[in-house]
Amino acid sequence: MISVGLQCFGLLLFASVALATHLNYDISTYRTTMTSLLSNYSSKVRPIVNQGQSLQLQLSLWIAGINEVSTTDSMMTTTGYLSVKWKDELLNWDSAATGMYWMQFNQKDIWVPDIVLKNGFTDFKMMGGDFYYLYVYNDGWVDWYPYKVFETSCELDVTYYPFDSQKCDIIVKSWSYSRWEVNFTFNDPQIGFYEFVPNHVWHLESYDAETDYTNSQTDLKFTLHLKRKTKYFIANLILPIILVGVLNTFVFMIPADAGEKMGFSVTIFLTFAVFLTIVSGELPKTSDSISILSIYLIIELIISISSIMLSAVQLRIHHRKPTIEIGECFRFLVRAGRRLRCEGRKNDKSIKCFPNSCLNKPRIHEIEVIDCESRMKMNRPVEEEQEEEMDWGDVSSAIDFFAFIFLLCVQVFVTSVMFIYAAAR
Repeated sequence: MISVGLQCFGLLLFASVALATHLNYDISTYRTTMTSLLSNYSSKVRPIVNQGQSLQLQLSLWIAGINEVSTTDSMMTTTGYLSVKWKDELLNWDSAATGMYWMQFNQKDIWVPDIVLKNGFTDFKMMGGDFYYLYVYNDGWVDWYPYKVFETSCELDVTYYPFDSQKCDIIVKSWSYSRWEVNFTFNDPQIGFYEFVPNHVWHLESYDAETDYTNSQTDLKFTLHLKRKTKYFIANLILPIILVGVLNTFVFMIPADAGEKMGFSVTIFLTFAVFLTIVSGELPKTSDSISILSIYLIIELIISISSIMLSAVQLRIHHRKPTIEIGECFRFLVRAGRRLRCEGRKNDKSIKCFPNSCLNKPRIHEIEVIDCESRMKMNRPVEEEQEEEMDWGDVSSAIDFFAFIFLLCVQVFVTSVMFIYAAAR
């Protein structure tokens, strides 16, 4: 009894599914119904009885993937399709008599709206094609799904590249009809996703849609808010630039006698020039916005040029003849450098930041400490009267010391301000 009951239930279920579909008719019925519907039909006339009214179209965008956002061309490439619905008052039939609830019509046989991509980048043509088939239901509702690779222009703001966020639009409209003839409205959902494949460079943060009434026509604007993924750019662009910027200061750690000072400086300059060329190749040729990264590279080029010029002057000073007298400004520079580096005068080992004679004495004997201090006070006036021994090599070394400290501070300050500000945005 149980097996018979299950068999009966299966037959009833199969019969209900079969009746719920439109597959209970023969080819002659299908052919006769289609011929009857298209006998007095014109694909050039809006399918509405009262031609004074506006035909309402419901649209939604279904995105399959964001293929590319070209920064150099200011273009976004997106794959997806439009879901367009409208009611064709000239295409309806009795589903009970024919057994058909919907039919498929070729796009060239019935009326379809001339939807175009307003902000298209490469081509301007009507969506769809002769190979498209539309679903037409017995009550006249038509479903059309024109699939397309949307290549749209996108105004990009590259100020914070590569930490930038962009807003790109996909705008569709009817090219021939005004909104009093064909009016666009949004279907629910306004933007959907069909087998969506995430992009490896851009992250889709949010999206929205709005209706834009321009003159006598209706434009539907689908907006995508994108944010660039920065891991690749940090590892392959930002970190190498920062590391080369650190090397830019170490040109003053190379002694003037080594002979590689100018070559090292010029190499760092050319490295930044190459980086600037690479970054410029990734950005659009526009004057509306300038990347902070480009500004940073220009600053680094200025620092490199300054280090080359200073190195040239320093080498000139280093190879001066010993008979030329050292000016007071250079003497002050040498003395200041020695004090900051805790060095005594040349060929004078008795005077240090912490004299050895004092440090070696035990502090528990108070009278010996006093004697040491008294001896230092007695010797100081005599030593100050002595002429400091220095040559042009000492002047060159002092220039290296102060230039290294100054450029290192400038490098840390500029790098911190630029990248923290860009990343915070």
